[in-house]
Amino acid sequence: MTMKNSQKLVLFAFILIGSIANAQPGFDDTVEDVAPIPGLLIAAAAAIGIGVRSVYKKSK
Repeated sequence: MTMKNSQKLVLFAFILIGSIANAQPGFDDTVEDVAPIPGLLIAAAAAIGIGVRSVYKKSK
């Protein structure tokens, strides 16, 4: 897989995940708001960083 193809694949994956996340139905007014878990954001950022690093290393 060339770098250009892998970039297109990553872009497609981000667009797909973003559209799926925005397509979720909203909650009723009876649901109380809950604070987001900050660890999930850190884990997601770490996973993206590791993935980008591994793709970069494979391209060298």
